[in-house]
Amino acid sequence: MKQFAYVTTCKGRLSHLQESLPRVAGQSNVECIVVDYGCPERCGDWVEAHFQNVKVVRTGPTDGFNASRARNAGAAVARAAWLGFFDADILVDSTFPATVIPALKEGNYYRAHPVTNQTWGTLICHRSDFERVQGYDEAYKGWGGEDDDLIMFLSLQGLKQMGFPAALLSEIAHSDEQRTRFCEIQDRWLQSQINQMYLQAKLDLFRLRGTHLDRREAAALFAEIQRTLSTMEGPTGAGKTVQVTLPLSLIGSPPQGGLRQISELQRTLSYTLQVKECIPDPGIPPSTVDCI
Repeated sequence: MKQFAYVTTCKGRLSHLQESLPRVAGQSNVECIVVDYGCPERCGDWVEAHFQNVKVVRTGPTDGFNASRARNAGAAVARAAWLGFFDADILVDSTFPATVIPALKEGNYYRAHPVTNQTWGTLICHRSDFERVQGYDEAYKGWGGEDDDLIMFLSLQGLKQMGFPAALLSEIAHSDEQRTRFCEIQDRWLQSQINQMYLQAKLDLFRLRGTHLDRREAAALFAEIQRTLSTMEGPTGAGKTVQVTLPLSLIGSPPQGGLRQISELQRTLSYTLQVKECIPDPGIPPSTVDCI
């Protein structure tokens, strides 16, 4: 059984996949998986015609693109102990497997070092850790956010972030229009606000409850945050508030006259977002993670 699985997803990015996949498909120690997420260019057919050793997963027709669902579908068919997630526009150096795979150790997860905006979502983790945090959260919609979520919850499990040389990766240049082509919300700033508020609320609920949201709860919370923030007008709106209801609690009084009073306690968390200003991008700060 191979130790490392390369998982990539594609919808409308066949030209990117035609550049990135050949770099890893021929590696004897890498299990390659491509998720055809309702790709209008039928990328799965192209893969099967050119790379018989690559597994193809098809999700069927779909209007949009859910990166979490696509990556989870790829991880579900992988057999390797380590899962590596790469966007179709990320080019992997031929020396990557020999450099990185032997250095992987349980208790860690791995990202490019130094990480860049382009390599932000590239991540390697052990299958057992991926399953422990329930994989990528499929409540996320639109561009971005799901990778921050996985990184956060891997860290909450006590895993250490390690780096591998960023020079082993490069990116195929492309426009923001290609990034958001299949997204319901085209405004990346708005989508980022939605995703970051959802992540914050999800983290608070996890710390309070000690359990993950189930799929129904997660989808409902994300939908409410998206509905509320999507109605914000202008870059500096008056602020939009989302309330999150916690499970009902029962509290009891000390015995009085042979009786105890049982009360219901309803708890809510309130989140208000108000955009203050736009500032120059300072870039990603230097990372302090250890490297392989």
